[in-house]
Amino acid sequence: MVKFFQLYRQLNKKQKEAVDAIEGSVMVIAGPGTGKTQILTLRIANILQKTDTPPGGILALTFTESGAKEMRRRLRELIGPEAGNVRIHTYHGFAASIISEFDDHFPHLFRAQQITDIEAEQLIREILKQKKFVKLRPFGDPNFYVGKIISAISNAKREAWTPEIIRAFAKNEIKRIQEDESLLSLRGATKGQLKAEALKRIEKCERTMIFADVYEAYEKSKRDQRKIDYDDLVVELLTVLRKDKLLLSLLQEKFLYILVDEHQDTNDSQNALIQMIADYFEMPNLFVVGDEKQAIYRFQGASVENFIRFRNIWKSMRIIPLKENYRSHQNILDASFLMIENNYGDGEYPDLRVRLKADLSRKSRLIDVVTAGNMAAGETHLVEEIKKTLADYPSNTIAVITRRNREAEKLLRLFEQYDIQASAERGIDVFSHPLGTLFFDLLDFLADPSQIESLARTMAGGLWDLRFDARMQLIREIRSGRYGQIEKLIPAILKLRKEMNQSGSIAYLTLAGELSGISHLAARDSLAAEVWRALISLASELAFRGNADDPMKLMSALKTYRASADTKSIKVSSGSPEARVRIMTAHGAKGLEFDYVFVPYATEESWIIKDHGNYFVLPREKDNSDDIRDMRRLFYVALTRARTHACLIIPLEDTPERPFAPLRFIGELDAKLISKIELPARAVLPATGKIVNSETADQRRSKEMIEYAKRSLLGHGLSVTALNHFCECPSKFLFKSILKLPEPPSANAEKGNAMHEAMARVWHLSDKNDLTVTKTIKKAVQDFMANSLLPIFEKEPILEELERHAPIVAKSLIGHFNQTGIVSTEAWVERVFSGNYQKKAIIINLRGKLDAILETKTAVSVYDYKTREALSVNAIKGETKNGNRDYFRQLVFYKILLDNNSKFKNKSIETALVFIKPDDKGRCPIISLPVQKSDLDSVKSEIESLINSVWSGKVLTDYCEDKNCEYCQLRRLIN
Repeated sequence: MVKFFQLYRQLNKKQKEAVDAIEGSVMVIAGPGTGKTQILTLRIANILQKTDTPPGGILALTFTESGAKEMRRRLRELIGPEAGNVRIHTYHGFAASIISEFDDHFPHLFRAQQITDIEAEQLIREILKQKKFVKLRPFGDPNFYVGKIISAISNAKREAWTPEIIRAFAKNEIKRIQEDESLLSLRGATKGQLKAEALKRIEKCERTMIFADVYEAYEKSKRDQRKIDYDDLVVELLTVLRKDKLLLSLLQEKFLYILVDEHQDTNDSQNALIQMIADYFEMPNLFVVGDEKQAIYRFQGASVENFIRFRNIWKSMRIIPLKENYRSHQNILDASFLMIENNYGDGEYPDLRVRLKADLSRKSRLIDVVTAGNMAAGETHLVEEIKKTLADYPSNTIAVITRRNREAEKLLRLFEQYDIQASAERGIDVFSHPLGTLFFDLLDFLADPSQIESLARTMAGGLWDLRFDARMQLIREIRSGRYGQIEKLIPAILKLRKEMNQSGSIAYLTLAGELSGISHLAARDSLAAEVWRALISLASELAFRGNADDPMKLMSALKTYRASADTKSIKVSSGSPEARVRIMTAHGAKGLEFDYVFVPYATEESWIIKDHGNYFVLPREKDNSDDIRDMRRLFYVALTRARTHACLIIPLEDTPERPFAPLRFIGELDAKLISKIELPARAVLPATGKIVNSETADQRRSKEMIEYAKRSLLGHGLSVTALNHFCECPSKFLFKSILKLPEPPSANAEKGNAMHEAMARVWHLSDKNDLTVTKTIKKAVQDFMANSLLPIFEKEPILEELERHAPIVAKSLIGHFNQTGIVSTEAWVERVFSGNYQKKAIIINLRGKLDAILETKTAVSVYDYKTREALSVNAIKGETKNGNRDYFRQLVFYKILLDNNSKFKNKSIETALVFIKPDDKGRCPIISLPVQKSDLDSVKSEIESLINSVWSGKVLTDYCEDKNCEYCQLRRLIN
């Protein structure tokens, strides 16, 4: 705890008060830069130090996964491995963990699966086909309300509104309107009748009552299909806790201390969950931290009423305001405070309106407010200022903050043009991306060969591996009506026609991608790879949902979905993760800080997004003033990310026909704290009109590919499968583990997945004997194969084989399954690995999904199941002619994951392979392989080699020794 006392001594008086207040209910008002995360982690350490509470008795809830991860990282630095036992969760993560841990209290959710966005949309479409819902299926656009209904259902669950509550509210609202004399017309032909505005609201109320019926039907259909949606997790936990007093008592007795981060962002359901667990003592040990001025998630149900709710319940709750800011200088703090004060009326919420005081050592500087004559002038100023800042302050960080994703994408292209290295996270519409457009043109032609124009577009877009002159000649012939040369010059088309009736639907699409050249385009570009993956993922969901194992049926479903959904967005990251310039939206900037902050599009048009209107009347409705307050909070968040300087740029027009208005919140800043700069309009961006970046397209692609690989490892971690790919072939690692190019489901992989599911089910049987284990294996493989996307001619022999082997496997492994101990199946385990490149630390997470972990008093056994006949120990270790070390490396990797895990402290880690394809004598051998220190060192060295290969860029230039390697051949082809 030495680190604890070092950090504690650095706290100010109010921070120490918060950390020391470990008993009773406490609310900390923590504005930007006041050190709230530090306080939360120090308080947890203080509780463990001063009380006999076990780490698992502390529950810390936060709003985002990144927030939970950061809290756990800091706590690990303070108290070591025990940090892994403190319950740090998002609300949904906490609900999921309780449902899993106490699954016997949630029998209706047993083996329930989370519904996908596509499934939810299709389910709503099916419900709306019923005659009674015709008013929500307008003529000409029957899918108009689909997205609005899904959004309203999600909103209702966040606020804990059931269909009954919504229906009753709408009914009462109609009655209120009809009885309100002030809504009667006083003149004209409608005198004495309800005004048009009132009639319009009644119409909306009637539509809402129909919506409530759709909501109810949606919930019933989900239950019937054993599906839950994301918002169900918290709602289901709440529902059960209200009825199940035993489970509620178990949780109340388990969690003795509750800490809540970012409390201003909680909604009704989340608050109700906290209250139920905390409401065990007259004055619970509840510690909430937040800042109403930064409540930027009202669209997810957050509100100031929620923020102060606990203070109204527990009247003696102590309020601790943190006033000292360690981030920004005083001018930024004063200017932003004066602006955000416009969100409150006189005397309203005085405890929440805490004025921040900057560290006196930080020098103040005026905020730049730049009014540019047009967009080109504003963007030129932005580029010049960023280049100057990067040159003058080599260690400083810069954020460029926008309101919308499309502005972030525009800036990324601008900075690339002027050789400014930047990173950005943004949304991409896969349907409108060039590769997505080519994919649907390809589908149009494959589904209907008469769609020759679609084929011509695929050629013009670079598919079919044709030289430019051949491509242009063939397009001309097609458009002249001469089709005879098509199949001769493009034999892949004939092959795809033949495969139409011989392949499964997903296998056919991936083959079409390979033969047409789409997969080659994806292999050259990381963004295109993300789009290609998203398209095949969409196809897989549609195939699963619609049982579409026929290629024609799936292609039709894809085209129908595109026509109705219009867009399909994915979130992608671009640029170097180590770049000093980061482009982000204001929502994405929450919780971060930078030396310099630029807001380049500070206009009404960019920030004040017009509400398209509410289509249903729900119990709590926002008005226009709520929207303005929300945007003011968002702008406050953007401004207070800055440590040293903030620059706000107002372009007055894009073109003379498209003028812009300055963002109103800038006028609310104290004039004495800003420096006004006016720039005339200019015709072009760079003064010379020249492009600065002289890199070739291939060089840019290579650089982006390396940065993409780095982001993948830093963001998603490293699995042993990826390590095996790398050790076999760098190209295989790049295509399969980094770009993750889509592949059709394989028979061997599906067979393995089915048996892994079966083994997990067997472990959880209460009574394990030959008969029950056999039945469970058969049922598991039947369930799995019923949902497999393999074609029927591949599924049937696999199912027949696994059912035939089930009693043999059961008899052979009955002793294995009847071992005593605590069992975890399909458990995800992570640990931090610190590598280095050129003496710079590279921190990545090692992660793995372990088939079965059996914990006894003295040991932990890790079992990995293999759906094949047994190998010898020498073959497993790669010491035979045709053997490789993949299986053994896997076991070593798992031991690395579990070593130093506080949960298994002082226990030996034992690893074994279980071969679950019976041999000729009906045996399923279990082969235990001890892992030596030299084995651990060898695998760690291989991880270091992988890190070095990625960070040096060699992963793009190194090839394996196999001259026939398909992955290296693909690399050479696309290079």
